[in-house]
This record gives sequence, structure tokens and C-alpha cells, in this order.
Amino acid sequence: MQAHSGPQVLPGGGLTGSEAAARLTRDGPNQLPAARRVPWWRRLIAQLTHFFALLLWFASALAFVAGMPELGIAVIVVIVVNGIFAFVQQERAEKAAERLGELLPTTIVVRRDGALRTVDARDLVVGDVVVLTGGDRVPADLTLVVAGRCTFDESTLTGESEPVLRTAGAAVFAGTFVAEGESEGIVTATGANTRLAGIAALTTSVRRPPGPLDREIQRIVRTLAFGSVGVGAVFFAVSLLVGISWQDAFLFAVGITVALVPEGLLPTVTLSLAMGAQRMARDNALVRNLEAVETLGATTFVCTDKTGTLTQNQMNVVEAWTPAGTVAVRGEGYAPTGAVTG
Repeated sequence: MQAHSGPQVLPGGGLTGSEAAARLTRDGPNQLPAARRVPWWRRLIAQLTHFFALLLWFASALAFVAGMPELGIAVIVVIVVNGIFAFVQQERAEKAAERLGELLPTTIVVRRDGALRTVDARDLVVGDVVVLTGGDRVPADLTLVVAGRCTFDESTLTGESEPVLRTAGAAVFAGTFVAEGESEGIVTATGANTRLAGIAALTTSVRRPPGPLDREIQRIVRTLAFGSVGVGAVFFAVSLLVGISWQDAFLFAVGITVALVPEGLLPTVTLSLAMGAQRMARDNALVRNLEAVETLGATTFVCTDKTGTLTQNQMNVVEAWTPAGTVAVRGEGYAPTGAVTG
């Protein structure tokens, strides 16, 4: 999906249907590259093999070795049921997040063969002339050729909620909205070549760090593992000292080790997080990862600023303190107008 200069347009504006079809075949559909999802079976296995689950698998194996198959089976059931429950909860949230994308408009009006046509937004190609009216979502990167008092909401890209005026010759980008007015623009980039796609690629390339709950559970599991094995080793040594055979001493130590592993902790944590996610869902808050519930609850302060201050790179001095007194500065951005009082 490459941008090309010098589109072949009809005198009345727009591409011919055959030229549009050829470019669609060559460049591909106008859609953001889909993030590569981990296969469902790998996500399910991950729920069954995380650090705490591995400790329980080890405890189950020890239970079978110690001649307690009922306990071993019970631990396996806890691991499997908990893993499936967590997997289902996460899949439901993922499906709900995917359905949010279906709320976006999927058709757009273009000029083709000298007439206005409504086409699927995925069928847009470089060189198409797109007709926009108030409330429309910009489907691709465009250069405006006609703009009558047209303002665009670019908060998706810049964070600035105030609509900005765009005139003929200005560039507008996919994902923004027409706040007011009517305009026409020529498509300059589609799909993966849009600015929005570049931002999406940055967000998907960031690796999610472990949250407070993940770190705390790993710390607890390590403590439990070392403590259980240590206590079992001590009882094994004591049993040998009092004259018990090493076979009986080993089975006794294994039983002590398994007994010290809290099999109920894993489902307790999962069910608590799931309840929190469901409560937030009732308040229209979608939680995709159960651990995010605890991460949000562990937040004491949220320190933020208008994103436009960063993306526009127009930080302004509004007040200054000097030995002689306070000075107030009024102005906006890099405009050569303003006032200094005080």
C-alpha cells in the first residue's frame, strides 16, 4: 500500500472504476495491519503453566509419589478449572474489545467515474477523491482540495480536543473526524502507510511490564516454594535421626511439603480478580487483563498533563516569579502576539 504521485483522474474529479480496481489489487485494502495474536491454545497453556501453576503441578506430582492420588488429582482439577476460567474471562474481554471496532463507520463517499459513489472504506486507494461532511471519520491520509470552513477533531493523534481549521492544501489524517463543514480531499496514503498505522505499530511494539500483583505473587510463590521444600527437608533429616527408614522418612517429608502448599490460593486470586472485572464491566469499564484490576487499585496518584503539550511541542510560560515580583504571561503557542503584566 504505497503512496503514488500524479493520480490519473477524470476531468470531473475522481478515478475511473478500472483504475481504482487496479490500484486496490496492487496496494491491498485500506485497513490497519492486524496485530498478530497469540493462538488460543498457547494462551490457554499459559494459564496452566505460569509460575504459581507450576508450583501446584509440582505439588501434585509429589502427592502421587507420596501415595496420595486423591490429593494429586484434586490439585490437578484446581489448576485446570482455574486456568480455563481465567482463559474464558480474558477471551470474553478480548471479544468485547474487538466489537468496539465494529461501531466505526465502514463506508465513505468518493468521486469515481465522474459521479459520487458510496464505497467500502477498505476499497479506498491512493488518488481517490473523498467527500467529507460533518461527523465523518477520515478513512485515510488526505490532502484537501476543497474545504469550506471545515474543522477537524484531531484528538486521536494530537490529544487536542479543540477542533482545528483546515483549508485547501492542508493534510488531514486517518482516524480524525470532521467536526464541521464540508470538504474533499485526495487520498495520499492508505492502510499501513497512514500516520495512524505508525502510531498503532508503536503501541503494539511495547512489551507490557509485570504489574504489582504479578510481582507480589511471584515473590509469595518463591517464598512458599523455598519454605515448603526447606521444611520438608528438615523433617526428612529429623525422621532419619530418630531411626525411621529413609523410604518412610521421604514419604513423610513429601506429605509435609505438599501440605504446606496453599492449593486454594490460585483460585481465590483468580475469582477475586474476576469479580472485580465484572463489577467494573457493570460500570461500562472493560478490563482485558485480570491483573489490570489490581494494578488500577494499587494506584495512589495519577500524574498527567494535556497530551497536546507534548505532541504539539508548544509549552508556554504562564507565570514567572522574579525578585521584583510576579509576572503573568498571556499568549498561545509560538504566535507573535501576547501580553506581559505585572
